[in-house]
Amino acid sequence: MDGVMHDLEEGPGYWLTPYAAPNQPVQATVVVPTFSSEPTLERALRSVLNQSMREIEVIVVDDASKDNSWSLIRAMALEDPRIRGVLNKTNCGKPVGMNRAITLARGRWLAILDADDWYHPERLGELIAIGERWQADMVADNQFFFDAVANQVVGAAWTPGATKWPLTFDGFLEGSTAFATFNLGMLKPIIRTDFINSSGLGYDEQARHGQDFFHLLQFYLAGGKAVVSDKPYYHYTQPYGTVSRSWSHAARKRYDFETAYRNNQRHIAQAKGKLTPGQAARLSRRNEQLRALEFYYQAKQCVANGDLVGALRRLAKEPGMLRYGFWRLRRIFAKRTDARAIERVAAQARRTVPRSAIDLVI
Repeated sequence: MDGVMHDLEEGPGYWLTPYAAPNQPVQATVVVPTFSSEPTLERALRSVLNQSMREIEVIVVDDASKDNSWSLIRAMALEDPRIRGVLNKTNCGKPVGMNRAITLARGRWLAILDADDWYHPERLGELIAIGERWQADMVADNQFFFDAVANQVVGAAWTPGATKWPLTFDGFLEGSTAFATFNLGMLKPIIRTDFINSSGLGYDEQARHGQDFFHLLQFYLAGGKAVVSDKPYYHYTQPYGTVSRSWSHAARKRYDFETAYRNNQRHIAQAKGKLTPGQAARLSRRNEQLRALEFYYQAKQCVANGDLVGALRRLAKEPGMLRYGFWRLRRIFAKRTDARAIERVAAQARRTVPRSAIDLVI
């Protein structure tokens, strides 16, 4: 390994490629965390390199992959000097990799791209323009859903449109219901790097599950101002395809709601005194939903295994799981969509935009 790494710089727990173009101005840093994602990684990186905004850098953090991801990263870095690779010496999890990349970022804005997703070519240019016009600390966009097994785009997170709207802390919490397959805690924003540095905003390294939600939670607790575009520029690969009814790849497994529940409890305790009663209530409701989801899927697995007693025990221990069952039934029979909460938050936010700011909304 030492022979292979002799040309790299070494940091605490990682190696990294040197800057190939250290003096070029950088408008945006895109961080791509990856772990054994070789089949989709090149598509993700190409989507960044092909952005209409050229003044960018890409920091790819390889979390000790077991495939040939690092070789691909090195080859693409030689091809395009805007790529910088970080190789973790051991598997640390996405939050650790993100925090390492943040310390290296030179862009005025910082964006994230998961290795199985990709960008529209205009994404960075459009979102940064919105952020500058609105003087926002964060800009997020709608997302297209991609079913990898069916190999097709199957919809959007909410109804696409041309409007932009402010996303307040209360709106963020209201639209982050854990019962929905997509909620506002899953946004992939761009954030001003100076805000990140001044606020100390980073990723919770104890949270390997739900880290995007907790990152956004800390953004709002730090007083950040956010705006959202109804136009989708981000292609999100569904873990479980709505058309194919299959996991996107063999390594996928269901979400660990129990761990997310414990992390959510910890964040509620840490934020005590910083939340309004309404905000605390919304976070507590999300906590109840996470716990209900964990027991629901445990009970579902028991039924699949023929263990009806085990399923009843879980129901007795967490009756709240019935609320999720009823929520799913209402969604099916009333033809409600997962986007209902987000649509409600968006509609209310659009009404708050003053007429004097209408040029910002077009």
